[in-house]
This record gives sequence, C-alpha cells and structure tokens, in this order.
Amino acid sequence: MIITMNTPELFIFLLLLGSACITGAVSYVLHSQLEKRGANWLLFTAATMTGWLCCDALIVAIPDISIKFAVSGIKFIFVILTPLAFFFFSLAYTGKYEGVSGWKRAAVALLPAVSICALLTNPWKHLFYVELANPSLWVYNHYTGPEGIWFWVNLVYSYALITGALLLLIGLFMSSPQHFRRQIFLLILSALAPFTANIIVIFTNVGTDTADITPLFFALSGILIFITVYWMHLFSIMPFARTRIITEIHEGVIVADGNGVVIDINSAACTAGGVTEKEAISLSTDTLLTGIFGITLAELSEARSLTVSHTNAAGETQWSDLTVSRVEGYDAQSGGTIILIRDATARRRAEEEIMAKDLRLKIAMEGAGLSSWEWREGPGYVTYDNPLADRTIENVTTIEGFTDQMKRCLKDGYEATLDEQFENILSGGKNTFSVEFPVENLNKGHWIQITGQVIERDEDNRPIWMVGITQDVSTYYAARAAIMEANTKIKLLTSITRHDVLNQVMVVRMLIELAGMEPKDAMSPEVKEIVTKIDNAAALIEEQISFTRDYEDLGTYTPSWQNVATVAAQAAGVVSRTGISFSCNTGTLEVYADPMFRKVIENLFENAQRHGGGVTALSVRFDYRGAGACLVVEDNGRGVPDELKKRIFSQGYGKNTGFGLFLSKEILALTNITITEEGTEGKGSQFVMHIPAGGYRGYQGE
Repeated sequence: MIITMNTPELFIFLLLLGSACITGAVSYVLHSQLEKRGANWLLFTAATMTGWLCCDALIVAIPDISIKFAVSGIKFIFVILTPLAFFFFSLAYTGKYEGVSGWKRAAVALLPAVSICALLTNPWKHLFYVELANPSLWVYNHYTGPEGIWFWVNLVYSYALITGALLLLIGLFMSSPQHFRRQIFLLILSALAPFTANIIVIFTNVGTDTADITPLFFALSGILIFITVYWMHLFSIMPFARTRIITEIHEGVIVADGNGVVIDINSAACTAGGVTEKEAISLSTDTLLTGIFGITLAELSEARSLTVSHTNAAGETQWSDLTVSRVEGYDAQSGGTIILIRDATARRRAEEEIMAKDLRLKIAMEGAGLSSWEWREGPGYVTYDNPLADRTIENVTTIEGFTDQMKRCLKDGYEATLDEQFENILSGGKNTFSVEFPVENLNKGHWIQITGQVIERDEDNRPIWMVGITQDVSTYYAARAAIMEANTKIKLLTSITRHDVLNQVMVVRMLIELAGMEPKDAMSPEVKEIVTKIDNAAALIEEQISFTRDYEDLGTYTPSWQNVATVAAQAAGVVSRTGISFSCNTGTLEVYADPMFRKVIENLFENAQRHGGGVTALSVRFDYRGAGACLVVEDNGRGVPDELKKRIFSQGYGKNTGFGLFLSKEILALTNITITEEGTEGKGSQFVMHIPAGGYRGYQGE
C-alpha cells in the first residue's frame, strides 16, 4: 500500500504527529512519577490523547477507505476514554478520589463502557454512525457518515465529565494560595482549550464535512501539562495535601513567602491568634506574630522553637509552642517559611503542677531528712537526689559495681550486712534491702539508713534497675538510746523493788509458817482461817511479782524484720528431742515484729508438746487473707476445745513455763499482729497470727 498525501493532508499529518509526540513525551515524564497520587490517571489521559492523535494521523495518511473507517472506529475508543480518565485525575488531584466509593466510581465508568460496546457493534446497530461519508473529501475526521443516537448520548456524558473535572479544578484554584494557583490554572487551560474547540466544531458545523480541529489543540494541552509536570513540579507540592493536612490538623499553620508575607493560614492558627483568614492573608508575618505572641519572625527563626504566653479573646492566659521551618521551593523565589502553632496550655499547667508537687515532695523530704537515689544498668550511673547536693556517679554498669560503690559509705564491720542482703537480691530471693550504719564519729551517734528496692530484672533475673532512699536516722538512734537507758533504769528499779517485795512476802510467809507450828489449840478456828487467807494472798502476790520478771523485757527493743524460717528453725530446738517432726514453707518471708518474736514461736511449740496430746508433727506456713496475710502454726494433736479458744489467751494460762499465751499475744500486739486459735477439736490446734499489710515482705511462694 502506497501512502500518498497532498499538501494540506501532509500539513495536517505533520501537525497531528507533532502533537502526538508532545502528549507521548508527557506520558514518558509521568511514567517515573506513578507513585504520586493522581499521576497514573494523568498518564492514562495523556496516553488516550496520544492514541486519538495517532489514529487521526493514520486516517489522513492511509488512502484505503475501509482502513480509514476501521481506524476511525478505534479512534473513538480513545475519544470515549479521554474525558473519563481526565475526570478521575481531577478527583485524585483534588484529594476527593478516596472519598468516592468503589461502586460509585464503577457507576461513572458504566456509560463509557456501554459506549464502547455500541461502537464495536456499530456495523450492525448503527448507533454511532449510519453510513460512510464521501471518501473523496480530504478532511481526516469525517470519513464516517451522519451520527447515530448513541453518538449524542456519549457526547453529552463526555461533556458532563469534562465539566465536572473543570469544576473540581476551579474549586481547588479558588481555595488554594497564590503559590499553587499557577499550575492549577495551566491544568484548567489544558482541558479547556480542546474542550472549547470541540464544542465549536460540533455545534457550528452539524451535518457538514468540516474538519475536527479538537485534536490539534491537544498539542497545546500537552505543552501545558508538560510545563506543570516538568518545570512546575506538579506532584511535588500536592494541593490536596493542603486540604487534608493543613486545613484539618489541630495545630495552627502559617505559611509565609520569601518576603515574609502570609500567603496561607489554617483555621487553628486563626483561632489561636483571634484573627480571621481574610485579616491574616497578605499581612507581614512580623505584624501577625508580634500582635499575637509578641515576637518577630527573626527571633523565632533564631531560636527555631519557642514556648510563649499570650492572652486569648476571653482574657485568659494561654501558652503556645511555636516552631519555624524553612521550605525550599522549586526555584529561589518560591521558597518561604512554615510556622507551626501548638496549644501548650494543658501541658504547661501540667508541668507547673508537677513542679509544685516536686517542690512539696522536696520540702517534705528535707523535713524528714530523706534523699532519693536511682541506679540503672544501661546508663551505668547512680543518681543521688539529695536536698543538700545533687550528684551523679558514673561508670556503675553492674550490680556488683553498685554494691562496691555503696560499701564506700559503710564503716568497717558493716560491709558483711550489705553483702548478705545483696546475695539474696542477686539470687532472686528478695527484692528489697535495708541497712543502717554509723558515719563519721560513732561516739557522736550519727547514723544513716539506706533502703532500696529492685524495680526491674533482666532475662537472667539479675537486677538492672533499683531505686531507694537514704535517711538520717540519728535522731531515731538517739531517742532509742535514751529509751533503752530509761528502760535499763526502770528495769533496775523494778528488779530492786521486786526483790524487796519478795523478801517481805517471804517474811510474811515464814511468819505464817511459824504460826502454823503452834499447838492446835493455840489459835481459834477463826484465827486459823484468817492466817490461811493471809498465806494465800501472800502466795498470789509472790506469783504476780514473779510474772513481772518475764514481762519487763516486753517492748524494750525496737521491732525489726525477721526471717520466719530462720526464727522457726531456731524455736524448733525446744521440741528437737521429743520426736516431733517440723516443717516450714515460708521461704524468704520476713515479718516486722518484736525481738521476742522467737519466744512466741517457742511458746507455741512448747504448748503443743505439753498439752497437744500425742502431737507428732508441727508445721509453720504462710497464707494470704484479704488485705493482709497469716502465719499459721499447727499440729496434729487433740486440739483446743471450743469453750477455751478465747480463754487460753487470758492472763493466768501457761504457767508451766512462766511464759503463757497471754504474754505471746502482748508481744505480737506491739507490731499490730493478732493471734487466734482456729483449729478443730480432735484434729489438732491451729494458731493463726494475722499480719497487717506492710508487716511482711519477701514471700516468693512455694
């Protein structure tokens, strides 16, 4: 087939081919930016325009009428798809594509799909064209004859799609700052030029064979789109981002151009400054910032970020965080600055409240003579928060190093106490420690107490984070020394008094005994009865005075943390030769009790052996009950009758050892521990010591 063209046809062919090259170049440029929103639809639009132009060029160049007609049918597929692709591009570029559901987008594409079907079936249905036109005409577009009904349906729908796309772009143009308007204007012009040309051709030459000049305007469209994409970086500054981000975020945003003039401001910034968008736009940034926050752009730029106070329209003091960033445009003139405004009022008030709480805590700690410390393995330092001096000790990267660092504060002879406690911490047996030691001159009575707790352990169960307090307990030691001295004097006085009273009681009883040695008829029955009563009274006095010997040590010494398993093992010595077995499941449990706590356990064991009736096993166990816990001492003897469960704790019981359950109850009461008997008669006794919350620690369970 030989292609021959006259001069007009050759001219039009070259115009069409040049336009196709331009739109093809646009497709090539867009191909590398498909990850940017809307670029794929603009590429599709440019591709359909290129296909439209290539088909028109072939119609001009190919002399065969049947081929011209076939290519004309293919061309109209691109004619149908071009408005649809441009409409979807406008949706994506303006940020509304995601807001349109999938079925609605499918509905928009339904009629173009029907149009393509009508075009493919045109030889049989003649919905697009009824007959062939005169093939002798040189015009390239009208080798098809009079239009069918679906041609007009598709035309009206295509015009509606293009109109909708233009309205979307115009709306974006009106709401965008000056910086974005140039590229949007070129996009509108690239669609408006061929659209206007097509309207002129369709409605001024209906039914004639005049050439369609619409494709020739695609060259202008391609040039304009190429400029917006390549030189104006169409997808580098996305206007829909302004709508989605700047407009909708809670932080205030002020955009200034290179001359420091406000070109954009969102509603949050207007609210923070008490101005309207119309008042702010075109104002100097310095004027706006000075009027609202009392600072200039230069001051803010130098600091990069500031927290400033200002008064809102209601006269309330507000705080705002201001941050400025330099934005580089696509050329030197398009750069500017963005100022972010974040409401910091709630944070500032929270900080002030925290500062006030910290101050109150500091005052309280100073008043109590307390200071805090913290050690973390990661940073490898110990931080001391002391009212007199804050300091940090570096390079303490292990728990062993931390232990060594603390030993430097201890006097000789006290390191072993710390070693013992830290051994339990390293083994996971306990999470707390407390050590008291003298500093400076021991004779001056200056004592310090260090208490710590493990907050976090690593996968190997080694401590990696510990916190604690250091307290000056010199006053406490001085008071305790004074109390001990007073108790010593009282004990001495009591001992002397008791000795003298018992001596006098002994004299009375000796006299009574001498009186009893008289002949039977020397005293009347009445006198003998009186003498007997005097003897009984003297015996009771002697018994009560003797009881004070056991009671005088009660409360003399300060309560302390005592390991229950250790105390129970020591107390079990009183029944070690009786054949009674003993067990204890308390592990590392410690209770806060009087130093005579061991005497209590010994008394319970001894009572079980003396009064239990064939006891063969004793046990000590720990139970949680409500807010507190219980330490249970039980046996497998005959138990305690119900009518005696309360009476056994009254004064007067337990005289075999001189250390009855009454005194045990009193010793436990010194640290708010109560004791009850809760066993079942015939199954064994069960003495339950109820320990209040905070009175026990270190229990790891079985």
